[in-house]
Amino acid sequence: MIKRLLILATLLFACGGDQVNKTIEFWQFWTDPKARPVIESVVDQFEKENPGWTVNVTDLTWADGHQKIVVAFGADNPPDILELGSDWIAEFAAGHALAKIEIDTSKFMLTEPGIFEGDIYAQPWFLASRILYFNKTLLEKAKLDIPVDWQQLREACLRIDALNEEISGFGANSAEPHRLYKKFLPFVWSSGGDIIEDGKILIDTPEVLRALEFYSGLTRCARIETQRHLEDAFIEGNIGFLISGGWFHKRLKQTPPNFEYQLVQMIPEEKAGTGWSFSGGEYLVIPYKSEKKQAALKLMEMITRIDNVNALCDSVGFGYPPHKANPADSSSLLFKQLMSSRSTPVHPRWIYIETIIENMVEQVMLGEISPRQAIKDAQTSINETLNR
Repeated sequence: MIKRLLILATLLFACGGDQVNKTIEFWQFWTDPKARPVIESVVDQFEKENPGWTVNVTDLTWADGHQKIVVAFGADNPPDILELGSDWIAEFAAGHALAKIEIDTSKFMLTEPGIFEGDIYAQPWFLASRILYFNKTLLEKAKLDIPVDWQQLREACLRIDALNEEISGFGANSAEPHRLYKKFLPFVWSSGGDIIEDGKILIDTPEVLRALEFYSGLTRCARIETQRHLEDAFIEGNIGFLISGGWFHKRLKQTPPNFEYQLVQMIPEEKAGTGWSFSGGEYLVIPYKSEKKQAALKLMEMITRIDNVNALCDSVGFGYPPHKANPADSSSLLFKQLMSSRSTPVHPRWIYIETIIENMVEQVMLGEISPRQAIKDAQTSINETLNR
């Protein structure tokens, strides 16, 4: 009798333990009320197809999500599946915090941010880019055509700025973390330059200097505000040119302004060049310390399934699945710009590098230092940061 009770107790304990072990912790950043039902639907789908498993979804914010993730990894208590921005993956991969995964990279777009030192650590989930919006009515008042190179873009911004005291030719981001560098780097790329060479961050180059001089010139006829305030001002008809993402296109379609506007791909330095933009994206990773890697991988595969990603894109009104087999809106300018976009360098200390670059741009925007000296100071700071 005692033996049977011990066996029963062991079985009950084992069942209880299995139940606990069958809870997958999923941390993600989609807090948009329209996106949340899509996330919940995918979770419900997974739980129905995998009886006994439960998915616990924790919402993060871009304001403090990075710090919470760092704390979780530091405490050896990470989730089982985690959403990361494209520019954070190398940081955690270099710290051996992420598990290697296997995906067929030939089937997906923009897989580069998820690859570190030859190994794959992240699955692309949702892709988006930035594009140039302009007030067509103001451009016509300035009696100019759509600019095709930097010289024409500068002239257009100056002429629009001169139309009225309330009107600014360009919309420039203030020092919002994780935003300003995304607006500046496209000018570096569109000048034929880059900021990484042989794995080293190198910004003291002629291309970066030309880009910073040009960008600082635009800010002389710009309104400098947060992204949201810039978009509000554009809708009010008070900004000529503005860089923004697909979310803004959705907003403009829902509440059309009382003027004509148009989208155009980022403008290259020279007409024959390519206007590059920043490619943002959400990627899924599995922490190395997770004890439920196989189940987490199954959930990852379901989340990134093409129909589920399409549902997410439809819910928020912008973005594209990473699947090459599904260029659903490949004729749109937003998709074409995505194909002429780049991610930030895959570097484990990018979060510190981006801060230095943003401070550099901000100082020049405010007229505190010359572009040439700002670049030299920033390169020194980057070298010191990377050598610590």
